[in-house]
Amino acid sequence: MSATDKGREFHHSKRDSFYEEEFIGLETYEGRKKDIEVIDIIGSLMQDEDFSLEDESSFTIKKILAFLEKEITDDQYFTEAWLIKGTVLYKTGKYGGSIEAFDNALETIPEVISKENLYLWKKSDNINYKYALKFKALALFKLGGYKEALDTLNEILSLYPEDVEIQKYKNMLSTLQDESLIKELNTLPYNSPEVSGKGYRDRQVYESDKYVRALKEFDKCLEINPDNADIWSYKGSALYTLGRYEEALEALDKSLEINPKNENVWSFKGSTLYMLDRPEKALKAFDKTLQGNPNRPEAWFNKGSILFELGRYKQSLAAVENTLRINAEDTNALNLKNSILHKLGEDKKPIT
Repeated sequence: MSATDKGREFHHSKRDSFYEEEFIGLETYEGRKKDIEVIDIIGSLMQDEDFSLEDESSFTIKKILAFLEKEITDDQYFTEAWLIKGTVLYKTGKYGGSIEAFDNALETIPEVISKENLYLWKKSDNINYKYALKFKALALFKLGGYKEALDTLNEILSLYPEDVEIQKYKNMLSTLQDESLIKELNTLPYNSPEVSGKGYRDRQVYESDKYVRALKEFDKCLEINPDNADIWSYKGSALYTLGRYEEALEALDKSLEINPKNENVWSFKGSTLYMLDRPEKALKAFDKTLQGNPNRPEAWFNKGSILFELGRYKQSLAAVENTLRINAEDTNALNLKNSILHKLGEDKKPIT
């Protein structure tokens, strides 16, 4: 919700609030006395979208969901019950079920069919509508469905184009949807051996505004979704591109904590460690990459390049041969092989 919506309750449907009608009467209260804890939590969720469920036991969560399920069974058009169910599922990490619940809530909310009834619709249904779509978008985001989440936010903005909070979320997701940027951030750097006295560590650092802006959006994304390994890896890649290698390493390590099998991130970590002058650790990172996928030419080349700089020429040659096995026309690999053969004193005709 936007700042002006903070603290507002859901707009009540014809059944009104859980606690205003259904549980005020003595008979109803006595009949459901055992559910008073659940009712209190539901009341808190209805009044404050930021109300936390972190301290609630799994048993209490199950009681809340069972209670809501009974309400929905009694009345499948009970909007608030669907909204609270979606919220509970979202806050407990069950994002697929959360999306389904919010979709069901949206089916209970009348559609805007004309400009003439827009004012009345906004007055009676806008809070529930915006809430359902907002949290549906956030759940899609948690699952990595950036395009679907972006489409959902655009539904809100079609009616509320000035909504600052929704626009903020849209900007974040638009960054993740920038295919050219993500492609760049997934492009692994090649190490260059110090053949001519100028090493890879002296390469140009790209102080690009694009990457700086992207970093800000990645940080906003991680505030919402701190366990998204892809976003941590994109952040690490952007930091690497900007020459901020220690920070890049921290981000890449965080990504690997969440998903230790991502060979792309292991390869970027290897290059980052190389830039930090930690060649032995870099070699271990490239080995991790190649364990996951032995057909990554840049990982073989980078490994060969580091081994070359360490003077381990026979091992370097074996690595570069693997690069050429995958791509026989790789110019970088051919040049490196020539340099290795020269160092080994091989009396062979240079490869062209």
